[in-house]
Parts: sequence; C-alpha cells; structure tokens
Amino acid sequence: MKAKPPVKSRYIDYLCKEIDLYGIMLADVKTLYIGGGTPLSLSPELLLQLFNKLSIYIDYKQLSEFTIEANPNDITAVHLQLLRSYCISRINLGVQSFNPKKLKILNRNHNKKTVKKAINLLKAYGFTNIGFDIIFGVGNDSYRQVKRDLNIAIKLNITHLSVYSLIIEDKTLIKYRLMQGKYHPCSDDREAEIYRKVIYYLKKKGFIHYELSNFAKPHYESLHNYVYWNNEYYFGLGAGAAGYYNNIRYINGKNLQSYFNGIDSAQPFYQEQVELSDNDRMKEEMILGLRKITGINLKKFKNKYQTDPLIAFPFIEKLIEKGMLKTENDAIFIPEEKLYLSNEVLINFI
Repeated sequence: MKAKPPVKSRYIDYLCKEIDLYGIMLADVKTLYIGGGTPLSLSPELLLQLFNKLSIYIDYKQLSEFTIEANPNDITAVHLQLLRSYCISRINLGVQSFNPKKLKILNRNHNKKTVKKAINLLKAYGFTNIGFDIIFGVGNDSYRQVKRDLNIAIKLNITHLSVYSLIIEDKTLIKYRLMQGKYHPCSDDREAEIYRKVIYYLKKKGFIHYELSNFAKPHYESLHNYVYWNNEYYFGLGAGAAGYYNNIRYINGKNLQSYFNGIDSAQPFYQEQVELSDNDRMKEEMILGLRKITGINLKKFKNKYQTDPLIAFPFIEKLIEKGMLKTENDAIFIPEEKLYLSNEVLINFI
C-alpha cells in the first residue's frame, strides 16, 4: 500500500472490522491469499494486528495453503519471522522482469540484485514455496529477453511462475506514454511467438503448465487459484476485493471513504454486486474452467448443473470442428496449439 502510516493504520482497523462482519463464515476457509501486491509494505505491527484478527476465525494450521504477495524490496528479516510464526506457506513475488529497461518501463524500482537478496533471505527463514510473476510483451520484447528472465528464476529454484503478457490499463504511466506516442507496444504476432516458446521451454525445464498463464514444479500448483478456476465460493475482504458467495459475485468499493462508511454501517459498500442465474453460473464455469490446461470434467459439470455443457452450449460442437476445443477422457479443453487464441474460445460464453 502506497499510503502514509495513519492511512495504513486506519485501513487495517477497518479491515479487521470487516473480518468481524463475516465472523464464523470464515471458519471453513481452506486457502488464504493476502494480495494487493504490497502487503509487506505494512509495518510488522499492522500485519500482526491483521493476523491476530484472522486467527480468531481461521485455524491457520488447518489451511491447505496460505499465500502472501510481496515486492522484492519489502522483504525484511522482521517480516519473515512474523510470517513464519503465522504459518504462511507460500510467497509470491512481483518480480516482472530482471531486465533494467523493462523494469523502467514498468515503473518498478527493484533489480536482479534486490530479488536475489530477497530469495536468499526467504530461504534462510525456511520458505521454499516461492513464486514469481513474469511479464512479457513489453515494448520491443523478444523471446530471448524473456528466456533470460526465466533462466534466472529457474536458477533461483523458484517453484511457481505466472507468466503474463502486458495489459495496458487506464491511468498508468505506460498508458500515458502510449497516448503520447512515446511507447510502442509489442505486436500480437510477437507475443504469440513468445508465449508458445515459453510453454515449450518451461515444460522442458520440469514445470507443469496447468493454467493459461501459470506453471509450477510438480505439487506446487496454486491451490488458492484453483478455487477461482473451479468456480467455487470465496470471500474477498478489503477495498476493491472481489468475492463470490451464494451465487453472488461482488466487488468491494475501491474508494477508501466509501469502504469505511460501508463497514461502519455493517453493510459493506459494493462497487458491483450481481446475483448469477443458473445459465450465468454455467457460462462462468466454462470461462474459468477452460483456463485450466486439463479443462473441464464433463461428469462433474453434469452433476453440478444437471446438464451436459455440449447441450447447454450447442456452439461447442462448431468449436470442436474448428479444432479450438477438444474432448478426451471425459474432459473438454483448449488444445495446446490453440492456447494463445483462448480469448476467441472464451468470448463465445459471454
């Protein structure tokens, strides 16, 4: 969180109040993910306050996975000692790249030395389940440059890699530079080439490609992310957090004052709140499930919705004929050679 200490302190106070609003509903949570990119920019005291509040309702020892995100610059011995004592099992670092030019474009202030120092410290405190986010398609990016990033990560014995193509969002420095003509994006063809080669290379290096953008060493897949891709319920707590429960998808208000006012009234302010129909749920099941390399189990889908997806969505037959989808061993999935064109498949379910 890029905010002044009083704002951070107030935010954690309200986050703890929101946790109390959910109360015993949190008792069945099996995975916990503290994200937002920069949780370790909080002081150890504020993290301790948050962990203590969560521990009232969640038994950390019963969690199958407890992840926290971090910037490489925020890793300190004091933080790691605290994380160990609260059963954090997985660390996800927002590395993005080791290339100085790419890091500058992405407005990141770490470097290769910072990341290596963070990794050494993490391992010194017993953390072995460590993931990196890697971005490709930045400017005149090439597979050779991306491969250098991957090689450094592999040499650091990273267990998980999330490899994303750059998405230029509004109100970002890259968007501003693009509008000024000072930034030239990578072509779609170049990105497709990089993506295909990344898949081949990481599989050759012993990583399992288990979701469109995610690769893991055996048994190190993200259990928490499977909750999303399997279209299961989850709670989202904090300003801007998204959740899905009782067939309702919601996004908390991003504006802090609106978020605070909602918590004070014991009625969280939602930026968005939608109750999904059975058809909506089936569509989302397909959109999310087809992101997995193994795709969707047809029997599980039928048991969950009392219908076959090929009956619910007749256009699937045409996608199969075109080779965009494939059925095998009671599963439907996007074949590897069509993965980069996944949006052309998924858009049919919107």
